[in-house]
Amino acid sequence: MNIGIQTRLVAGIALVASLLVLSVGWYWSVRESSELSQALTQREQRLTRLMAKSFAGPIWNLDNTAIDSLLDAVMADPEVQAIELRLTGLSAETFSRQRSSAAARPLRREFDIFYQTSTDLAPTPVAHATLVLTSEWVQAQVAQTRRFVVGLLAAVLAAIVAASYVLVNRLVKRPVSRLEALARRVAKGELGATTAVAHTDEIGALTQQFNQMSAQLLASSEGLRRSEARYRSLFENAAEGIFQIDARGHLLGLNRALAKMLGLSAAAQQVALGQRLTRLVQLDGPELKRIVRGLNRHRLLQQVPILLTLPNGQQLWVELSAQVVAATHSQGLRIEGMVSDISLRRLAEQELSHHRDHLEELVAERTQALSQAMQLAEAANQSKSRFLATMSHEFRTPLNAILGFSQILQMDASLSVPQRNKINLVRDSGEHLLGLITDVLDMASIEAGKLRLHPAVVELRSLVELTCETTRLRAEEKQLSFSLMLESALPCRVEVDGKRLRQVLLNLLANAVKFTDTGGLSLNVRLLGLEAASEPGQNPSARLQFEVSDSGIGIPALQLERLFLPFEQVGDDSRCLGGTGLGLSISQQLVRSMGSEIRVRSEPGVGSSFTFELSLPALI
Repeated sequence: MNIGIQTRLVAGIALVASLLVLSVGWYWSVRESSELSQALTQREQRLTRLMAKSFAGPIWNLDNTAIDSLLDAVMADPEVQAIELRLTGLSAETFSRQRSSAAARPLRREFDIFYQTSTDLAPTPVAHATLVLTSEWVQAQVAQTRRFVVGLLAAVLAAIVAASYVLVNRLVKRPVSRLEALARRVAKGELGATTAVAHTDEIGALTQQFNQMSAQLLASSEGLRRSEARYRSLFENAAEGIFQIDARGHLLGLNRALAKMLGLSAAAQQVALGQRLTRLVQLDGPELKRIVRGLNRHRLLQQVPILLTLPNGQQLWVELSAQVVAATHSQGLRIEGMVSDISLRRLAEQELSHHRDHLEELVAERTQALSQAMQLAEAANQSKSRFLATMSHEFRTPLNAILGFSQILQMDASLSVPQRNKINLVRDSGEHLLGLITDVLDMASIEAGKLRLHPAVVELRSLVELTCETTRLRAEEKQLSFSLMLESALPCRVEVDGKRLRQVLLNLLANAVKFTDTGGLSLNVRLLGLEAASEPGQNPSARLQFEVSDSGIGIPALQLERLFLPFEQVGDDSRCLGGTGLGLSISQQLVRSMGSEIRVRSEPGVGSSFTFELSLPALI
């Protein structure tokens, strides 16, 4: 049964008032009854003393007429129910009076009557009296008091119920009804709707909060629509093919680039939604199993080349990047991916492979041409290196824009979790690509001979500590210990290319974290000695040793000689995934440019240690 708040409040107030009036009435009745009973007892005591004095003389003188008169006088009191006198002595006569009606809660009192003939003699008992009083009048007064209390309760209760009904209806029910109407309007989609604030009380404050909530919902809804429009524009206008599928492979969405890549018209694109992706394209069974196994194991695939067969029979080489998105309360498990058409690149690679396979047949007859081609290729390689070294700004500028806009989108609090995951994927991919481009450009600069060091005075301790902060976070994520040991004798400032020294240390520390699963890693910087300045006015040189050690998987002795070669990666395939193999090669070249060389000691299953020494001008 649905009982309104007004009824509950009025009923509660009436119940409290009833209990209060009943408590007061009960206390009043009990007190009235107690006072009347005490008054009756006091009258009985006075009547007893009066009878003892007035009856003593007539009884001693055996004046029966006086005794009867006194008895009639006592019975004239309406509260006297009965009286009896038993004389003592020779006569032993009994006198009594009693009313015909029954006594109500009788009060009985027995006492002796004494007569004193002389003040020198002791009183003599002359009679034994019994006095019975009735409480009928007391009960009548108590009953009248109770009737008055009941009438007062009814009047007070009626007044309280009427006043409560009017006040609750005006102060509570009507404002709450207006809030209910506002909530219904907002629930039906009328965001931004408000209602007037009738009073400046708690319900008025609640009404103001409802109005503010409605306005905030309107603002959030508009922001969400704008964000959805921006995302939809990015999704539809992206140059790469983008798709979403559920856990069973049914297509949830695809953009125009992917539809065009698959040869789907606008109408066919709508029809394709809900179908299995394997019905739109054909993929070899082993290849499909490899992709599914990779997603189940790593939850992420990056730049995997696959061959697709389109519905019209055309074959298309694409590069697939995909990730598994965890289920939410509104959506189940799904897979999001990006597809790039690499048919032209694949064709070029196949042609290159074809020429490589037949290279031995062409060597004998085209030796001279090959020599010229090698010279041209070397010149082209040097031109390429010079070009990459001089075009680093043009390579980084688009990526910086992509990363900048990704960071701006990440600060949008109105984005949903799936949208944040997609933006995080864009940012992570951009940062990964920026790192790869930086490594390639550095290697190109080294090969082109354009690598230049820019020594400057730096705070040695600050440089090393700031370099370790990023590595410390990565180590904590893998639950590895990380220790930094700096000798107290180290010079405060040295003259070195701080950017390049930081790059070398970051590469060594990143590899230590990457190839360490348990235990920890450390960076130890020691002062080996101070060398006096060769010329007057110059600063002395500090011989510093930098050592990065870890308790990782170690490096087999046969692989140590390939460790610093460009594009070479040492270790198992799962750890090398996503790298370029340029980090250690670039670090070695940078250290050599500083006049030293990185040395490595390693034992499989125990760990590795990378060490290099630098002589740097010290400003102590």
